[in-house]
Amino acid sequence: MPDGDRTLIRELAHELRDALSPLASAADLARLRHFDPETSRLLAEKVERAMRRALKILDAFVLAEESEHTALQAFQAVPLDEIVQAACNQLAPEEAGRCRVLPAGQNTRVRADAGWSARVLTAVLQYAGGRALRESVVEVHTLAGVEPEIRVRASLDPASEPREAWFTDYRARNARMALRTARRIMSLQGGGLDLVRPNDEECEFILRFCGLRAEPEAQSQDAGPRARAPRPGAAGGAAQCILIVDDSYEVRRAYREALVTLGYTVLEAADAEQALGEIAGTTPDVALIDIHLPRMNGYRLAQAIRARVGRGIYLVMLSGMALDAVTRGLAQEAGFDDCLDKMAGPLALRELLVSSAERNSLGNVER
Repeated sequence: MPDGDRTLIRELAHELRDALSPLASAADLARLRHFDPETSRLLAEKVERAMRRALKILDAFVLAEESEHTALQAFQAVPLDEIVQAACNQLAPEEAGRCRVLPAGQNTRVRADAGWSARVLTAVLQYAGGRALRESVVEVHTLAGVEPEIRVRASLDPASEPREAWFTDYRARNARMALRTARRIMSLQGGGLDLVRPNDEECEFILRFCGLRAEPEAQSQDAGPRARAPRPGAAGGAAQCILIVDDSYEVRRAYREALVTLGYTVLEAADAEQALGEIAGTTPDVALIDIHLPRMNGYRLAQAIRARVGRGIYLVMLSGMALDAVTRGLAQEAGFDDCLDKMAGPLALRELLVSSAERNSLGNVER
């Protein structure tokens, strides 16, 4: 049994024991009091509360298990406004009454699974509402751009200090889905779920989505070198400059030392902001991008690079996870040209780039 499954099962067992264990004490008390009417009534109430809690825990853990092992497939172009509306429709009347959806400047469309995205937003709205000041309003608004977002802002109850630990718990608390599960689902869609503090009195949940890429035929025919198919280097040769984007210094150093030995010029960045800064100064031939970056993940960084420099750079996803069909599909949708297992190493990267250059050269000859 994988370690992740053991963790999930242990967490589930702990939560169910916590929910159901009071029933043994309540039953003992009822026996001691010979099941008198008042004690029997209290026992029935405790049984009802415990069962409701246990069912809610089971539902939350089923969602958690699905998010860990089920690949989302129903990706489509979805307006953010539709996701917001569907999420609000899933709220209880008292929950929906506290939400204020701010008007959007434009109806931005994203690449997402509409049903799962709405469930995630519903959980975030419930979570925010459950930790906000009583009678306060939870604001929801959408933002367009290369990285479309849905932002949920709430005034904090002083007793509810926001923290990243909220995203490590499998329990759904007062919501229908745990934030850990919600973040996982957003990640599977190539997006993310973050928690920020704009000031001391408020917190803001940010749901990040993959924007829709422009179709190739929509690009200008005379756009110049950046509109052509990517070429890592000359046929049979190697790219001259490679940008490595990884938050691990040890990974960057290991790749840099080997790539420099192979004759490449190497640039480095620890996060997306540094990477975009490097590209603003000079456009490398290749960008080797880790997916699990802080703040902006690798999928969103690839989209941002494509928006800035078009096809003038060869993007390679550096993955620490198994390169299955779903991962490769997400990489392609985000704008990556190829994928590389992080364990494969610099020699495998050189082979990938040389092979790509030879394919491009052959394609040009055939045309």
